[in-house]
Amino acid sequence: MRLRKPETGRPIRLTMPDADLAPTFADAWERWLAYRSVSPRPLRLSTLADYRSAYRRHLAPRLARTPLSQIDGAAIAALVVDLGTAGVAPKRLSNVLVPLRACLSWHHRIGALERDPAGWFDAAAPAADERRILSIADVERLVAATPAPYRVLVATAAWTGMRLGELRALTWGDVDLEARLIAVDKTRYRQRVVPGTKNGQVRSVPIPPHLAHELEHWRAARPVASTGDPVFCGKRGTPIDGDDFRRRVFAPALARAGLDPSTRIHDLRHTSASLYLASGATVREVMEIHGWKRMETALRYLHTTAPLTDAADRLSEARRSALDAPAQKPPWTTHHPPEGASGG
Repeated sequence: MRLRKPETGRPIRLTMPDADLAPTFADAWERWLAYRSVSPRPLRLSTLADYRSAYRRHLAPRLARTPLSQIDGAAIAALVVDLGTAGVAPKRLSNVLVPLRACLSWHHRIGALERDPAGWFDAAAPAADERRILSIADVERLVAATPAPYRVLVATAAWTGMRLGELRALTWGDVDLEARLIAVDKTRYRQRVVPGTKNGQVRSVPIPPHLAHELEHWRAARPVASTGDPVFCGKRGTPIDGDDFRRRVFAPALARAGLDPSTRIHDLRHTSASLYLASGATVREVMEIHGWKRMETALRYLHTTAPLTDAADRLSEARRSALDAPAQKPPWTTHHPPEGASGG
């Protein structure tokens, strides 16, 4: 059976080992990665690159020649100890164990690994909240501190919640300024445009009026030959390099704006969700705008907005408006004498 690597187009030969020759972990890893490259839910190119890096740097030197049948809980524990002793940070260690566990679980499901590996791995610890949520004033300071050629890009990231890869792939044909909508149906991985988004969902993102005004001026100031022209590009008209943008543009802008230097460009997506909720958007609206399928993802941002007492205050405001009598006592607090009682 032949598959093709998505990033090169070269064929992959997906073969099963000889019956009398135990497959090694290296064989198992390549077979699993080949499947995940073309399965109904293929891994993103960036994820594939991360997994290959984890394998090359940490897994291959320790497990590549180990027969798959000899990998068990003790082998996983020894791997964790070895990586920790070598100075691998906990976050990086977790990133190494995620694809390892997925690889072994897949082989168990297809019958190539007899034992279920689930019990060999510790339960994942709750992810640390690394989000940096900016206020409206923070966003405005950051945009003002960004060099002019990239100012509208940063503003669009903060006010629409689009990912940097989606912004790098955005063309003027995707932007409807009259309807104030952006069609998000592709992303840029390194220097290649890839159809679809992170979760494979095509979505329409609304453009706030103040941002639409900025985009209109941005388009008028730049020659646009066709709808396929990029909305955002480098100074020489070339695609923006994500790493270069973070290092040379975004980090210095944070410093000039006096903001937390650990703030990431992706935190502007978190900021967008938080500001939408704070301004009264529903959770369902925030999910659709940001392309989230799980409500739990959007609910994470509720605690970063106004306190829950504000919601209770709004409920009282709604009641007062409905009764149109701010000082009126609710009927259940009014004393009514028992039936037949005399008022004299």
